[in-house]
Amino acid sequence: MPAPLMSDVLPDLVEELAYLLRQTGAEPLIEQLRRLRIESICDCGDDSCSSFATAEEVKVAQTVELPASEGFLMIDLNVAEQVCFVEILNRPDVKYLLEEYYAAS
Repeated sequence: MPAPLMSDVLPDLVEELAYLLRQTGAEPLIEQLRRLRIESICDCGDDSCSSFATAEEVKVAQTVELPASEGFLMIDLNVAEQVCFVEILNRPDVKYLLEEYYAAS
């Protein structure tokens, strides 16, 4: 079974990230967002963490911190400037949706 599309599991988050990327001048990353798959959920154990990998191999070369009005959002890019990880902290709405999706799978 292929990894789920981020836009299927977290459509509102995709739109929020796109809006924030526009605000920070990182528009080229928006196109990637719509095609990203949630490859794995972060297993750090932090209750406030809702982060996930969007690539099978995560090697961060650059980060884009986004000015979120709630919580902490950061996009991690690899050397090829492809999104490889989405860092999300203090967003219970996102955590809930991820838990619901994977509980039903």
